[in-house]
Amino acid sequence: MGVKINAELQKILSDEGTIKLLSTLTPEGEVHATVKQSIFADADGNIVYLEFFEKSQTNINMVNSIWFDKNISITAVTADKKSWFIKGKPIRTRVFGKEYEAFYRKAEERNPDNDLVAVYYIQPLEIYEQTYQVQQAQHKEKFPLYVHLDKYAE
Repeated sequence: MGVKINAELQKILSDEGTIKLLSTLTPEGEVHATVKQSIFADADGNIVYLEFFEKSQTNINMVNSIWFDKNISITAVTADKKSWFIKGKPIRTRVFGKEYEAFYRKAEERNPDNDLVAVYYIQPLEIYEQTYQVQQAQHKEKFPLYVHLDKYAE
């Protein structure tokens, strides 16, 4: 079952200053990670990824993920260095039709050289903030005794 993307994360994913790293698996099971700024959240709480290269490794992997029910992950890092992890499942793609055409026109308006080949919809399965300070506080709360002894030495 999926989780909803809140308004804060929708804003983060829509911000052009946010770096978005999409990680997929190749058909051979190797991790492929690449920066993809064409990732954002739609009004339904799904993540949308626009692919511009027919034969890119990411496109091949996304098709493979749909066919073989594989998850992907997205790491989003904001300009102020906050970091979010999203585990998701590609649930459908559009390569023609009204939905595709609308995205195609918008992409072409942004950059006439854009050649949209696919629109992927990703259902978020798990979301958490992984900023260092947040992880540190969670770790201290969950594992209060896991501390190097030199922290107590005087």
